[in-house]
Amino acid sequence: MSSGQTDCPPASAIPADTEHRQAFDSIALPRFASRGESRPFVAALEGGNGVGKTTLLHSLSTLLGAPSCLGTDPAWFSEAFKVRMIRDAQWYASAMFFLSGCFEQMRTLQARTEPLILMDRSLWSTLAVHAAQCTGRLESLIAMLGPIAGEVVVPDLTLVLDASFTSCSERIATKTGTARALDELTATARFHAREGEFYRWLARQAPGVVFIDAEAGPAQVAQRAAALIRERTRC
Repeated sequence: MSSGQTDCPPASAIPADTEHRQAFDSIALPRFASRGESRPFVAALEGGNGVGKTTLLHSLSTLLGAPSCLGTDPAWFSEAFKVRMIRDAQWYASAMFFLSGCFEQMRTLQARTEPLILMDRSLWSTLAVHAAQCTGRLESLIAMLGPIAGEVVVPDLTLVLDASFTSCSERIATKTGTARALDELTATARFHAREGEFYRWLARQAPGVVFIDAEAGPAQVAQRAAALIRERTRC
């Protein structure tokens, strides 16, 4: 969910994307907490900036009659602090800030009584952003998560919206103010491709990760996503 100040080597020293992809092969997710049968089923929407997550969230909430929320607890989102942690903070401070907000959001959802809750982003977004910067960050974050993973609740279903860099850039360009400025911090073709590599790696590592072609019209995307959620939840 954040970019933060870089600790990565200069562009001339950054490995080619083939090497970046191969670096994922040596990284493994820890085992996270098992799903409690009494808690709501959480379906999270993931994907790069401008891919259409917020639009889809609103459509799904109507189609499925389910409440929605951000992946990070709202208490973490005062405007000034959010900008600081995304744009200015050291990367590890930024990552821990957003991860803690994700952990707290999932904790509070455990007490909700609705059978299904839709979520815009989750802890996967924070890992995706830092993995796209350089895989060394992902390794460090995974090492940090290892000892506490058994207490960390992750979404039951993750729908990853997949669209071209051109499509995402066009959507970002329609935004205004802070939202656009923050999205543009990582709006490069290389970052987009590397973020996509993270989600493909995640699909190999974690159950319940499904890709959806977001190049189709919004109504088609919403119907496909709703069908996948109904299939998993029988709701």
